[in-house]
Amino acid sequence: MSGDDRSASNDQPSQGGQQESLLRRWGKVLYSLTPRGVERLRAGFEDRFNGIEDAIRTLQDELAEIRDKRLGPVETRVDAVERALGAVSDETGRLRDEVFPASVARSDALLERLAVELEEVASLVERSLLGEPLPISGAGAIDEGRLAGALDEVQPLLLETFRGSEEEIRHRLDRYLPDLRRSTPVLDLGCGRGELLLLLREAGIKATGVEGDMALVQAATRRGLKVIKGDVLEVLRAQESDSQGAVTAIHLFEHLTSATLAAVLAEIRRVLRPGGLVIAECPNPHTLRVGAAFFWQDPTHSRPLLPETLELFIKAAGLAVQRRELLHPFPEDQLLADDEGGTQALTNPEVTALADRLDRLRRRLDEILNGPRDFAVWASKAEEEKAI
Repeated sequence: MSGDDRSASNDQPSQGGQQESLLRRWGKVLYSLTPRGVERLRAGFEDRFNGIEDAIRTLQDELAEIRDKRLGPVETRVDAVERALGAVSDETGRLRDEVFPASVARSDALLERLAVELEEVASLVERSLLGEPLPISGAGAIDEGRLAGALDEVQPLLLETFRGSEEEIRHRLDRYLPDLRRSTPVLDLGCGRGELLLLLREAGIKATGVEGDMALVQAATRRGLKVIKGDVLEVLRAQESDSQGAVTAIHLFEHLTSATLAAVLAEIRRVLRPGGLVIAECPNPHTLRVGAAFFWQDPTHSRPLLPETLELFIKAAGLAVQRRELLHPFPEDQLLADDEGGTQALTNPEVTALADRLDRLRRRLDEILNGPRDFAVWASKAEEEKAI
């Protein structure tokens, strides 16, 4: 076979394959134009459209879920923040318009009154230190005898109403027993119903009370307590020098005038033995509810006695102040501040910060308005001192 014949034989299969491929393509085209091909093409398009619709429905469901489950809580939190802002605004307005003006007015009046009292006290102390005679109010202005008699009739009722029950008072006095055990005998000035005397007797501590109200003296005597009827200053002057280990005055000094208080403290120093102890408890006028209101419920009170002023009188009498304690806070349900806190549900940092400032302000107002109701001062006579 010649070369031309081989070339011709090789070209024939190639051309045949091309024709076969072309025929298949045309066959597919012609098949797609048949009813069956058209139906198959339509079914393919429907499947694609169904997939697109399913995707759209899925997106719609997700959007609905976002709207119902996520946007709802967000709206609720926004509403809570708006309510909290409204509450903070209302509370701020109330504090600005009602609480602050009233507190400032009461504190200004009390401070002005205390300033006058301090000037009088400073003058009396200066006279006492210089050895000058203290001024005495002119006679005849008030019938002291009739006034004292009238007050004696209501004194037991005043004790029961304003100082509390006997059990409550005895519980408050427990704190003094450890010191008094080391300082006997004890002279309890203004012993009243004898609550402290009963505690001392139960503890085996020798003690004597001094009381000016005859009804209270008789009641204490019926209970087997030793009580001297008489004026505190006169009874002190009748005691021997260096004869007492301790002298107590529980809610007594606020009933005395400045001149009487200075004289009583001087006598206490005289009757105490060297190293003897003085314990005095009084209402705390630094707490405005006490100094401006509760103090004046008892008409036998003379004037509010600041702890700083009492310590000044004690030092002027030649006694050494050991310590001071604030006692008997008001119950929690009478306080302005809420210990549980009101800012836990707030999410806005600015609102939370403002609420925290208001909480601190309430606590500061509690310190001024609702602080401790009483204070106590411990003092002593020098160990090396002898009676004058």
